[in-house]
Amino acid sequence: MVPLFFSIDQEGGAVVRIARGATILPGNMALAATPDPADSVRRAVAITTRDLRALGVNFELAPDADVNNEPRNPIILNRSFGSDPQRVASLVRVATQAFADWRFLCCAKHFPGHGATTTDSHTGLPLLDVDRARLDAVELVPFKAAIAAGVPAIMSAHIRIPAPDPTPDLPVTLSRRVMTDLVRGELGFSGLLITDDLEMGALTQTRTESQAGYEAFLAGADFLLFRFDEAAQSDAHDRLSRGISTDATARVRSAESVARILAIKERFGILDATGPSGAAGSEADRATADELARLSITVLRAGGLPLRGRIFVASPQNPDIALVADQPTLGGVLAQRLPNVTAQTITLSPTQVEIDRAVAGARGADVCVVGSADLFSYPQQAVLVKALQAVRPTVLVSLRSPYDILSAPGVSGYVCAYTGREPTLRALADVLSGASGPSGTLPIDVPGLYRIGDGMKKL
Repeated sequence: MVPLFFSIDQEGGAVVRIARGATILPGNMALAATPDPADSVRRAVAITTRDLRALGVNFELAPDADVNNEPRNPIILNRSFGSDPQRVASLVRVATQAFADWRFLCCAKHFPGHGATTTDSHTGLPLLDVDRARLDAVELVPFKAAIAAGVPAIMSAHIRIPAPDPTPDLPVTLSRRVMTDLVRGELGFSGLLITDDLEMGALTQTRTESQAGYEAFLAGADFLLFRFDEAAQSDAHDRLSRGISTDATARVRSAESVARILAIKERFGILDATGPSGAAGSEADRATADELARLSITVLRAGGLPLRGRIFVASPQNPDIALVADQPTLGGVLAQRLPNVTAQTITLSPTQVEIDRAVAGARGADVCVVGSADLFSYPQQAVLVKALQAVRPTVLVSLRSPYDILSAPGVSGYVCAYTGREPTLRALADVLSGASGPSGTLPIDVPGLYRIGDGMKKL
């Protein structure tokens, strides 16, 4: 029997599927914010591969190769290495080579680029209406770098881009002009093409999951990704089997995909695999994760810092995309580290009752801290921030989107943490309290306010 792929998107930061027993790492944007991003990426890849091998996983659905240059993007943001195509390409190349050094199967995503969209493809079909010259100058740059570095797999994005295929309402994943003509013909990619989750709303609003899977297969996909719906998986298997047995085109496509899959499995030792090996979540790797988190913290405005006196903190329980159990809040971590901290846990969209309670708490404090999770997607958080700033000096700490300052430009202090999980929360507590100095620099341009490379070195 040919061994199976066991795939996971353990990106670090906002997208972590395994936390208990594995090392929780900062994500791409945080790594890009450290003083030596290439070294940080290599260290993070080494830890990830060790953990996944020990857990029996053989296919990492990372790195993210999107260029995030749209502040209102609701789904990429801190999963990207930044807003500059060349800087992103450089770190995607480093990550691809690092995975290859460990002989571990990885995947660049989301082709041709999801970073400039304003719709979440989990719920709708995003449109990227740019010309081919713009695609070549921005979105495709990191993917070309990944292909040149020998990336073994590329994941498609469920977005519509009229430039390579003007078919109305046709997602890239289902477009032969993109999946075959562009990625294989023009860019010369010969590895594995994998779809993003076929159960996402960008596809299922207009077709069944199994229909989407079959159309993606005909378009050029080798690996059809279904996550939750077992009935959809069975239906897709039946549809593929019928198509391959009755349609000559489908038979040719099947032969092509099988050959690629077997070649990839041989190249990365999956055909010879004997099972999990090594140990996950070592103390040494957790110490490295702590160091990477500390190096990433970026202070852009230091009003209210370092924290002193009576401190009021409002922060959400889960600011990241993927939920991880038993994670503390920023307020909880600060309360463990500093005296005179009052903490309030807020929902992602705070009600007026929550806001009024927070303002009352702020009146008894000297300074306020708000941990935020994408103020464009959750504008009620911006209402809370502005209400607190009107009462006391407020430090805004972005736990996901470094663009949050655009929604609350009047805050006294602004700090980018790029994720809201441990170990980043511990690193934040050290920097906010003045126990350690900041060393991170911004990997994106914040329109009209900050540029790539900005970041204070002392408070």
